[in-house]
Amino acid sequence: MSPEELLQQLEEYESRRMRKDRRPKWLKHFIQQVAEMFEPLRDVARVGYDCRMDEYGWLIRMYLGTTEIIGGPKDGQIEHAGFRMDVQQLIGSFDSVDRLEWYSVSNDEPQEFDGQLRSLLSLVGTVDEGHRVQLELLASPPKYAPSGLRQTADDGIHH
Repeated sequence: MSPEELLQQLEEYESRRMRKDRRPKWLKHFIQQVAEMFEPLRDVARVGYDCRMDEYGWLIRMYLGTTEIIGGPKDGQIEHAGFRMDVQQLIGSFDSVDRLEWYSVSNDEPQEFDGQLRSLLSLVGTVDEGHRVQLELLASPPKYAPSGLRQTADDGIHH
């Protein structure tokens, strides 16, 4: 696929996604702001997220997507991307923070942690003049999230 075709495909995808997107503008801006704070520890990675509204406000879960290896001796292997984030900068993206919690979960914890989640940072507060949000940064993506990238045996990264 040529670069021009790829760019056109990305534009069409973005256009379709934007038509279905009913999130408020301030929320989109906040998600983009937090996404830019992820620093992959190696190579490249894509930020994924899931958000929904409930009676308490918006719940936003963010993570770095996995990479699926295609071909070679590691064919089919899924690799999780490690990352770091400046927590002080993250806190600064909120107008106020009411609660900041870090969870580290062992293998024998309840099913609510779905057997995959091992670590998460949770912030509850307000953004953009009073909108209440709970932001959860997951150490690895939820099981339902597709691979963010595919890597061929010759080390080619594909989106």
